[in-house]
Amino acid sequence: MRQFFRTIGTGFVLAWKKETNWTGAWVYLPFLLLRPLAGAMLIYVMVRAASAPPAYFAPAYIGNAFFQLVPAVLGGLSWAVLEDRERYQMFKYVYLAPGHVAPYLLGHGLSRAVQSLLGVAVLMLAGIAFLHIRVPSFHPALFAAALALGIASFLFLGLALAGCSLLLARHGHFMTESIGGVFFLFSGAVFPLEILPLWLRPFAWASPATWWLEALRRSLGLSFGSSLAGFSDAAILAILAGFTIACAALGFAGYAAGERRARWKGLLDATTAM
Repeated sequence: MRQFFRTIGTGFVLAWKKETNWTGAWVYLPFLLLRPLAGAMLIYVMVRAASAPPAYFAPAYIGNAFFQLVPAVLGGLSWAVLEDRERYQMFKYVYLAPGHVAPYLLGHGLSRAVQSLLGVAVLMLAGIAFLHIRVPSFHPALFAAALALGIASFLFLGLALAGCSLLLARHGHFMTESIGGVFFLFSGAVFPLEILPLWLRPFAWASPATWWLEALRRSLGLSFGSSLAGFSDAAILAILAGFTIACAALGFAGYAAGERRARWKGLLDATTAM
């Protein structure tokens, strides 16, 4: 376990340096925050244009802010495979190094999560300062548990996608972007689940992002629709914990399957020009 967490730390540091070494902090931070701030302003304009009730804006804004973590974490692990293999051509050396590649990739995803959390913090501060968002209450234990379980779930799902990326060409990052869009649709990030047709709602209930965002909103004293109102806070956390365990099993199994297939096809050190 000590080696496992040490490898995660190594992956985290390397990912952070790869993301930030192209410029100084005063250039990188605005660049990091530009996309989430633009997305938040888009939500604000949409709510104003649709004349939505005032109680709708705060849950939608917060859902959009925290959802930034989902594509960042999911794509962080896959992008680590594609970048190390295609751009730096170092993945084969990482694979041959002591330890296992999986925790190294988890460190990359965790680095993306921390960077996205900086964006979430700025979005929340901007919403409170300029858009007059008010949080009715704050439950720190529920918030911390929900945030940790959600990030863990998406890290493990990203590990499964990294296993798939071992078999794809350099344009494989489109896979994670597409999956992130599916999560956005079926998570209730910016609209209540009741808006979905009845036959689509089971897809939302089968998404860990749905329960994660619901737990985060409840930790801030907010509600968004009535679909999950019958569940207690403890039930929401228990379901989210169950999803985390399932995602962990799927993540390690999916990566192991992709790695075996890539080894058999000789793709661990392959570079593509497609």
